[in-house]
Amino acid sequence: MARIHGKCLVPVAVILCLIAPLSAIAFIYPLQPESVREAYFFGRSTDREKIATFLGQYTCRFQPGSGKPNVGYIELRTPFEQVVLRSSENQTIGYSAQQAQIDYDVQPGLIAVRVVLYVSGGGQGRPDLYSDSKGRVLDRRENFWREFRFRVTQEHVIEPNKLEGKPIYSRRGKGLSGAEVWLEFDASQFASGMARVEITTPDQQAVVAAFDLDKLK
Repeated sequence: MARIHGKCLVPVAVILCLIAPLSAIAFIYPLQPESVREAYFFGRSTDREKIATFLGQYTCRFQPGSGKPNVGYIELRTPFEQVVLRSSENQTIGYSAQQAQIDYDVQPGLIAVRVVLYVSGGGQGRPDLYSDSKGRVLDRRENFWREFRFRVTQEHVIEPNKLEGKPIYSRRGKGLSGAEVWLEFDASQFASGMARVEITTPDQQAVVAAFDLDKLK
């Protein structure tokens, strides 16, 4: 397989993950107050397995050894999913339905794509360590994610309003382990049907996650 970049023909290995939603529930935007409350109370459920299964529909994971080059997982966050996630993550701090509505209203039309990349096995070179003004030991390779290309498409390319990344350091003191990249969009940029998130690695391999917005809430 090949992909054309300008006038050059570049070999590309494609690794595809197609999310198969559990039921046809349909992408909702904008959220009415009833939908925000529905998402909030669903996130408060004590059936953690049920919540994990629901959230899993929005995440495409690439297992080690599958041939994927440094891509850990790709996550698509719709407005409804974000309310469920915030509610689920804040169960122990008195998070209320009223606060869920307030949080939703801050960015009511936000769709976010979260990509986690890993350094290990990616040929990113030896650690290049330094200490910052706070005495933290950091790695100058932490902007390696900028060598990747990120593209979201439906019938056409959807340009993000924001693209940013930050390094991930091992909690065990083993240095740089990867990066977390966020792309932010307006929900109005999306239509029904399939949405594809494509990551092209520095060695020209394409990792693709496909999400069916007709079957994701």
